Amino acid sequence: MFEVLTDSFRTAVNKIRFSDDEKSLKNALENLKKALLKADVHHKIVRDLLKQVEIETKAKGIGQVNFLRALKTNLTQILTVPGRQGFVYASKPRPKF
Repeated sequence: MFEVLTDSFRTAVNKIRFSDDEKSLKNALENLKKALLKADVHHKIVRDLLKQVEIETKAKGIGQVNFLRALKTNLTQILTVPGRQGFVYASKPRPKF
C-alpha cells in the first residue's frame, strides 16, 4: 500500500514544475485525491487535506517546493493530532471472507 502511495505522490509532484500554473496544481491534486481514496483514506480527510494544500500552495506561489511544503505540513498535522484522529487502528482485525 505504501509503495503505491509513494508512486502516486511522486507522480503528483512531477505534475508541477518549479513554477507553474493552476491547471498543473489541479492535476496534481486530482492525482493525490485518487491515490488517497484508493488507499481507503476517509473522503473528508482527503477533501480537507487537498483544500489546505491548494490554499497554501496558491498563497506562496505554485511550484514543486511550495506544493511539497504544504503537503508535508498538512500531512504532519493530520497524523500528529492528539486524540482519535490521524491513523486509527481497529481494536479487532477485520474478518476474512
